[in-house]
Amino acid sequence: MALASPTPRDFSRFAFSAAIWPLALLCLGVASPVQGADTAAVVAADTVVVSARALGDAVTPSAAGLTTVVDLTDESGQSDLADVLGRTAGFQVRRYGGLGFAAVPSLRGSAAAQIRIFIDGLPLDDAQSGTVDLSLLPVERFSRVEIHRGVVPGGLGGMGGAGAVNLITRPDADGVDVSAFAGGFGSLGGRATWGVSGDDGRRSLLLMAHGRRADNDYEYLDNYQTFDETGDDTTRTRRNAAFEEWGVWGSGRLGVGSSDLHFTGGLFRKDGGRPGPINYPTPTVTVRLDRADGQVQADLPHAVSLVLAANRVEQVLYDPHNEIDDGFTGDIRSLSTDRTGRLSWSPAVWRAGAADAVLSRVDLIAGADLRRQDYRQWYGVTGDPQRNRETRSAFASLPVGLFSDRLQVTPAWRYQRNADDFPPLPAWPGLPEAQNFQNVRHDVSPSVGLAWEVTPDTWFVEAHLARSVRIPTWVELFGHRGGIDGNRDLRPETITAADVAVVWRPSEQVSSRLAAFRAETDETIIFVQNSVSSSQARNIGATVTRGLEWEGRVQLTGLWRLDANATWQRAEDEGHQPAYRGNRLPYLSDLEIAARLAHRGHRWRPWLEVSHESPWYRDRANTPLIESDSRTLWNLGVTRLVGDSLEVSAEVINLTDDRTYDMVQFPLPGRTWQLALRATR
Repeated sequence: MALASPTPRDFSRFAFSAAIWPLALLCLGVASPVQGADTAAVVAADTVVVSARALGDAVTPSAAGLTTVVDLTDESGQSDLADVLGRTAGFQVRRYGGLGFAAVPSLRGSAAAQIRIFIDGLPLDDAQSGTVDLSLLPVERFSRVEIHRGVVPGGLGGMGGAGAVNLITRPDADGVDVSAFAGGFGSLGGRATWGVSGDDGRRSLLLMAHGRRADNDYEYLDNYQTFDETGDDTTRTRRNAAFEEWGVWGSGRLGVGSSDLHFTGGLFRKDGGRPGPINYPTPTVTVRLDRADGQVQADLPHAVSLVLAANRVEQVLYDPHNEIDDGFTGDIRSLSTDRTGRLSWSPAVWRAGAADAVLSRVDLIAGADLRRQDYRQWYGVTGDPQRNRETRSAFASLPVGLFSDRLQVTPAWRYQRNADDFPPLPAWPGLPEAQNFQNVRHDVSPSVGLAWEVTPDTWFVEAHLARSVRIPTWVELFGHRGGIDGNRDLRPETITAADVAVVWRPSEQVSSRLAAFRAETDETIIFVQNSVSSSQARNIGATVTRGLEWEGRVQLTGLWRLDANATWQRAEDEGHQPAYRGNRLPYLSDLEIAARLAHRGHRWRPWLEVSHESPWYRDRANTPLIESDSRTLWNLGVTRLVGDSLEVSAEVINLTDDRTYDMVQFPLPGRTWQLALRATR
């Protein structure tokens, strides 16, 4: 029997493996204690920082908004940001496949475009789609993630938010940190960091290289979209779902006189298949994405900060066999650039001289930013017009402390001017578009919050109210070849959010928070199918979400700790069309519960996770035949510290092998596993 010739994919897989496994061997040779062996919560300035594997401690009350901070430093590689965010209260994530594939977020029933995503306080979401694919953000680059519910803090950029996610890059640290992992469905990856700092503490450098890959060749149940008929179900294997990604990144700090300079920069590449829905497979289509980004921050005297950042993203879709679009064969290329500058000032305006003063403190956070974005797309050698957007903003927040800070009030305000070169629709079909046209909008986003310590260190009350505006994205306005028609008559969305919460902390071992919230969007924008093969963004009127969130933890006997959260919400369509009024919004569960039991010993740290979702509809009409089933997922793992130099962990994900779908025709993987090694010096 003749042996098959190796393919380019075989060589790529071998090369990737050859690059990763030396990291595992290096782990075995590093001989100093593993950092972060104890995953206990650490109290920060205004919130509780928890391990990424924890499911959400009750936060310390803050007038700036309900915030949870999740520590990412111990993530081993199998989990991504979608997993981390999906385990927190109020946050739901829907996936288009396994590890590495698109993940669509929702926060308190919001659309994905209403969640503002930031890196170190600077906006990341683009003007093209208004969303950020969480699978394209390597978790290795970040030390923690801040989740802001309902309110986008005044110091963060952008408007139109039902909440915000702020990713904080890793701090500089001395030494070497090396990790490697391998798991089911061909997953393999690793990370290596090296850091050094000067004796004066004002000079430091951190360098990182990371990568991962997966075949994603998992089995799934093909029901041929006959959800009520099981006789034709067939087990198949997912094809063309493999991916590889790698990146290099660095950060540093340099003290110059009375100022400090911080800088970061990185390169990231991802290559992979684009398998398509199971009833319309695309077995040879692939996608390549390249990103380059950099940021410089200068902390100047008198509490002044200047930040400059830029990133460039290029994506190419290869369709050599005409599998996606019957009218076009070849490459589809897009290029976007984003430049942002911000100047801010955060002085302590006033401090009380007496301990019993009614007004104890006044602070100020104020500034302005400028952002310029452009986007262009080519079909082969034919290019669409370049689209440009300029955003100018001014913001201010005034935290006030009363009665020895037992009552905190924080009003905030943001003004934003958007200028687009989007020409209006011609008066008659066939007429040319206007030239040198500029569309300018002026919007204001106010918010206010308070936090009240009812009894010292035990009972707290917090409440927040915010209003914001989201302008349409370029895809919503202009569409996208291959299935999305533009609509330049769209009106902006107006988002109003309010919440109130009670926090109970009777001891260091127990904490709990219960929050009630309401979010309303007027002139909601959704995509509606307007032909057999195309859809269009339209304003449908109002949507309203009401709900309750609970987060809590308890330290049990010995070193065992239980973390849990639950979200109940009712997200409904209250728009113009009577046929849909009162229906549930698609892809949103009414009830989600998550819990984690973990032992926080020094040598052995076993843990068990469970998450449950109630059924949810996959379409706006709430069709029963395609309603999802409820799902309960179990994860089990253990970490072992070997000597003082090596940390070994093993876990089983989706223990009961629940094979399901989020998006129709995009199956999710069943049970899988992971082994990981980590060491530091």
